[in-house]
Amino acid sequence: MSATVPILLSFYALSNGTKNLFTGQLTYSSLRDFSFISYSPRKTFRTLLALYRTRFFANKHIILHFDHGSAVTKTDASGSFFFIAETNTSQTHLKEISLSNGQTVRIIKDLYTCKINHVDAPFIVVSDIDDTLLHSHISNKLLKFRTLMFTSMEKRKAVTSMMKLIRDLHESGAASFYLSNSEQNLYPLIYRFLIHNGFPSGPLFLRQMRKVRDIFRFRSFEARELHKTKMLHEIIKLFPEKKFFLLGDNTQLDLKIYLKIAAHYPENIRYIIIRKVLSRSHDEAYLKDTEEKLKAKGIGFYYANTFPSTFEL
Repeated sequence: MSATVPILLSFYALSNGTKNLFTGQLTYSSLRDFSFISYSPRKTFRTLLALYRTRFFANKHIILHFDHGSAVTKTDASGSFFFIAETNTSQTHLKEISLSNGQTVRIIKDLYTCKINHVDAPFIVVSDIDDTLLHSHISNKLLKFRTLMFTSMEKRKAVTSMMKLIRDLHESGAASFYLSNSEQNLYPLIYRFLIHNGFPSGPLFLRQMRKVRDIFRFRSFEARELHKTKMLHEIIKLFPEKKFFLLGDNTQLDLKIYLKIAAHYPENIRYIIIRKVLSRSHDEAYLKDTEEKLKAKGIGFYYANTFPSTFEL
């Protein structure tokens, strides 16, 4: 599977008023349809398999051209880019991306917004996706694989309580960010799922792309907490005056990660909210101690299956 010109598989631009954050993923692919709309199980599998067989556009310089001005950056070993630049107030959106040989990257219509998004909300919700917003069965590898590769986007099930929670927070004026250990290969599927289920729009921060052999071998590229921890540091440093809601579940390491972040930025974290997916009887004493320690720092803590409709902001 090859192509002469890479595609822009994902893109998002954030602004705090003085600095802009740009993130995206370039890769080679001959796929033309990234909609994931009304796919059969067979087409879902074939499309996802193709996304895991793409050839990385790795370690290459690229130029991002905006309506006013441009920026030069370099992709990493997996073809992604992430950088922060001083805000150019006249810039409003990305127009194209060009390569060192003068070719332009293929931009996929309706797969992301090319505008620079200014975050004015006083609160930011940063939410995990798998088993927090989307039933993914992370704790069961075979069921996870079957659900991911053969279930159409429309039949993937949202977590009702968390969907309502994030919508309510959005209605209260909070901005929504999505942070997941899922890889960039899954960006089109996750993006369509969020739109299909009416989740608030916002940036989607995923891990580096992976090869198909890594999926069948269930291979992990890095410590599971590394990606989320690094991204949370970057996000909070970009928005140091904001208050944050951190949403996750107990199938992985969300609570451990969020507690570390709360220790670094106690003034920024307003709530830590964990969806209880797995029951662990020995957690009771630990959770009570955690709640008391967070309360002493002014941080609210919920570890449950249902949550309040309103929060003290």
